[in-house]
Amino acid sequence: MSVDPQGLARRMLADFDARTPGRLFAEPIDLTSGQAYALQAEVARLREARGERVVGYKLGCTSPAVQKQLGIDEPIFARLFDTDRHDSETRLSHASYANLAVEGELAVRLAADLPPTIPAGEGCLDAIESTFPVIELHHYVLRSPKPCVHELIATNGMHAGFVLAEGSSGGPRARVRNLTVALNDEIFGRSDSPWTMADPIASLRWLAARLGEHGLGLSRGQVILTGSPLPLYPVGPGDRVVVEAPPLARCRVSVDS
Repeated sequence: MSVDPQGLARRMLADFDARTPGRLFAEPIDLTSGQAYALQAEVARLREARGERVVGYKLGCTSPAVQKQLGIDEPIFARLFDTDRHDSETRLSHASYANLAVEGELAVRLAADLPPTIPAGEGCLDAIESTFPVIELHHYVLRSPKPCVHELIATNGMHAGFVLAEGSSGGPRARVRNLTVALNDEIFGRSDSPWTMADPIASLRWLAARLGEHGLGLSRGQVILTGSPLPLYPVGPGDRVVVEAPPLARCRVSVDS
């Protein structure tokens, strides 16, 4: 089908701002992966034109747990914006999100630009400035009548923000023992394999290659969310979320009405 990314992107951004994201996908629409990423890019261009800034990328749907939950079988990438970045201990308004859900995962901050093709090897860890846990926030809304990876791509992976860990973080060679997500002091999820693509370099290699296909690249200072080994957890007003990845700093957020 013929797709007008500019027109669809304006419509999608209006729905995103109204906290009714992805309404386009409740209608019959057939996109290729390329068209879905073009739509994601056009929405990003509109956001940048009004003053928002891309500060990194996320890998999404990287683990069997999340793929099973969302009914798809391949990873995606999406953009992170400065307007959606929060510090640990932030209090979020539940009303500012569409069916707020959270993921706990590991993130890295880049110490250097990276090429589309990243060689394997321990030396590549020098491209990582720091490692830390994050809480990723989602507008947990899927409109397609059946699981659709193109909806996830076009809607920027349902991404609604991310919460950075408090205090100091680990270096590129930090040996993370496990990752836990606790809601209201009860552990809801735990993984002893917190890197969903085996290690941070594998995650960066996959992301750099996919970005290169779209004329994009990884830059010094960017934050990269490497994907969660655990499913999404819906949260509501009054909930408290804590993500820990020993020996790294913890990440906490509270949800108000």
